[in-house]
Amino acid sequence: MTPSTIATITTSRDAPIPPTTIPSIILENLPTFNSAFRFDERLRSLETTFSDYRQTNPFVDAVSAILDIVHQYMTQQMTEAVREALVEAYDADKAILDTYGESTILKRRQEDDDQEGPFAGSDRGSKRQKDG
Repeated sequence: MTPSTIATITTSRDAPIPPTTIPSIILENLPTFNSAFRFDERLRSLETTFSDYRQTNPFVDAVSAILDIVHQYMTQQMTEAVREALVEAYDADKAILDTYGESTILKRRQEDDDQEGPFAGSDRGSKRQKDG
C-alpha cells in the first residue's frame, strides 16, 4: 500500500492557512473499533468455551443415567411379568392335568364297576324279592 495524503482545509476570516497534509500511514495505523475491543479474540474464545461446554455438559451424563435407570426398570418389570405369566400357565396346566387325572380315575372306576357286575351289597332286599 502506498502512502497517500489527505488534505484538510480550514476556513476562517484570518489569513488563509495553507492546507495541512497528514500522511495516510498514520490513519492506517489507528485502531479500528473491532481491533480496539478485540471482538475477534473474544468470539474465538467464546466459541472454544462453548465447544468445551458442549463436550462436558453435565446434563448429557444425567440424561444418560436416566435412560439407564429406565432401561433397568423396564427390564425388571418385563422379567416379573414373564415370571408371573409362567406361574399362571404352570398353575393352569396343573389344574388341567389334575382335572384330567380325576376324570380318568372316575372312568377307570366306572369301567371296573361295569366289569365286576352288579354291586354285591347286603342281602336285606334279596329276601323280599325271593319271598314275593
